[in-house]
Amino acid sequence: MPSLTALPAPVYFLSDAHLGAILIPDVQQQEHNLNRLLDLVSQQGRTLVLVGDLFDFWYEWRYVVPKYPFRVLCRLRQLADKGIAVHYLAGNHDFRLRGFLESDVGMHIHMDTLTADIAGQPVFIFHGDGVLARDHGYRLVKRILRNRAMQRVFSWLHPDLGMRLARGTSVTSRAVIKSNPLDDQEYLARARKMFSEGYRGVVMGHTHRPVEHIEGDNTYINLGDWILHYTYGIHDGTRLSLKKLDA
Repeated sequence: MPSLTALPAPVYFLSDAHLGAILIPDVQQQEHNLNRLLDLVSQQGRTLVLVGDLFDFWYEWRYVVPKYPFRVLCRLRQLADKGIAVHYLAGNHDFRLRGFLESDVGMHIHMDTLTADIAGQPVFIFHGDGVLARDHGYRLVKRILRNRAMQRVFSWLHPDLGMRLARGTSVTSRAVIKSNPLDDQEYLARARKMFSEGYRGVVMGHTHRPVEHIEGDNTYINLGDWILHYTYGIHDGTRLSLKKLDA
C-alpha cells in the first residue's frame, strides 16, 4: 500500500457536476444545489474531495482559464481560506492543469488516485475512468490527451476556439443516457481488489450511477453525479456512506 495522505474528518466527496455542459437540465438548480452542499461543507466539514469532472471541460492556457465556473471557484477558495482542505482528482474531462487551481483556488491536485487515511481507515479514491475491460481504447486516448506535446499543440489555439471545439464535442448528455447497470459489477470488482490490498473504503465516480455497497467493515461508493442525482459521499470519522441532497 502506498503512503497515505491524512484527510481530517468529516470528509465530503462529490464528482461529475460537469459545470458548463451544454445539456444540463437546469443550470440554475444545479448551481443552487451545489451551493447548498458547499454551505454544508463550510459548516460541518474539514475536508472536501472533488473526485473529477467538476467541469465539463477544464484546460489552463498560460494566461487564460475558462470563466464559466467563476462563482464556484470563488466558493471553493472561501473554503480553502477557512482552513478546509480541498482536494481535486483529475477526471477524464480535466485535460490540462498547470497550477491555477492550486495557486489561485487553494486546491491540492492529484492526477490519478488519492490514497487517504481518514480517522485511521485507509481509503482509495479514484475518478473511475478506464476501469472497464472495454476501455482499452480510451486508456490509450487518455495517454495521448495528457501527452505534453499534444497539449502544447492545443495551447496554440485561441482559447475561444479551443472552448468552442470542446463544447461542440462534449458527450456528457450521452454518457448519462448510456450509463449501464451491468458496468457496476466491474467497478465492484475493482473495489474488492482494493479491499484485498487493505483499504477499508473505496470511492469512485465517472459512471453517473450512485452506488453504495457494504461488505463487512468495507464500503464502496460510487458518487453518482450532480446533473440528475445530486448524491455525495461523506466519511464522518466512523464510516463511509452515500447521501442524497435533501429536496
